[in-house]
Amino acid sequence: MLSAALDIIQEIKTGEESTFRSIFYQYHSKLYYYFLKKSRSEEMSRELVQLTFIKLWQFRHTLSGNHPFELQLFNIANSTFIDLLRRQQTHRAKIVEMPIDAEDAFEATQQANDFEQADHLQSLIQSLSPVRKKIFILSRIQGHSYKEIAQQLSISVKTVEDHIGKALKHIRALFF
Repeated sequence: MLSAALDIIQEIKTGEESTFRSIFYQYHSKLYYYFLKKSRSEEMSRELVQLTFIKLWQFRHTLSGNHPFELQLFNIANSTFIDLLRRQQTHRAKIVEMPIDAEDAFEATQQANDFEQADHLQSLIQSLSPVRKKIFILSRIQGHSYKEIAQQLSISVKTVEDHIGKALKHIRALFF
């Protein structure tokens, strides 16, 4: 049993993808329920499982033959969970520091150099409905005024305002 565990660790350390794949299938459910118990969020649990296996692959060379593989995997999982909590705390702190005005808040967020936030923000923009996304991009990314957008899309300025407000609310709710 110990020899098999050492073989698994050695194979993963050398980059044996088939072994990594079998470990993924063997531990995916265990990790998912571990994270679900801690986070109470299915979406977060799925993300954390993926991040754990990414870290395992990236840092496979640091695995030790002196400790059980499962213990090392769950140590990686625990550190992944703590990292996520720290990022969330940082995001919450930024909310407090951000201006109340929605436009200023978006601009401050947009100027952030954090690539993770930019990728996440981009995916949130992509999740908007097609019309709302187009209006949001025209306003916030291309810098058109509400009046210009209304004329270009043959809608009222009030409709543009409504779409921008709802887009910002959607992004804020999921981004932070």
